[in-house]
Amino acid sequence: MKYLSFRWADLDPNFHLRHSAYYDLAAQARIDILHEYGINIERMKAENFGPVLFKEQCEFKREIHLDSKIHIATKLLRMKEDGSFWIIQHEFLSDENKLHALLKVEGSWIDTIKRKLARPVPASILSGLTRFPKTADFEYM
Repeated sequence: MKYLSFRWADLDPNFHLRHSAYYDLAAQARIDILHEYGINIERMKAENFGPVLFKEQCEFKREIHLDSKIHIATKLLRMKEDGSFWIIQHEFLSDENKLHALLKVEGSWIDTIKRKLARPVPASILSGLTRFPKTADFEYM
């Protein structure tokens, strides 16, 4: 389990994690796990594919402080069977597995040349999404 490292700049005037830092940390966690499942920058450039977000929302449950031991569990919550639309969930968890924040993103894929939503999803990207960790209540849409 990899704990997050927080910087002074990540805090707000109340000395807890500022709201926008959650989104930045979740974005990095998404890129890291996509990379782990073969959906890396090189693959996306080669396929002229990139992720695009439609909605990003966070529920804040408990404060996170500079010295908090927090990790992010990143999992697929929903996905179309063809991989063309997905919802990824990020749980910000303490070392005691207490939920501090729940962040969800809804997204799809864009053709980076045409600048339009892209279908079909390349097999290499769909393969990575299929192996992506899933929530206990994961559903195909």
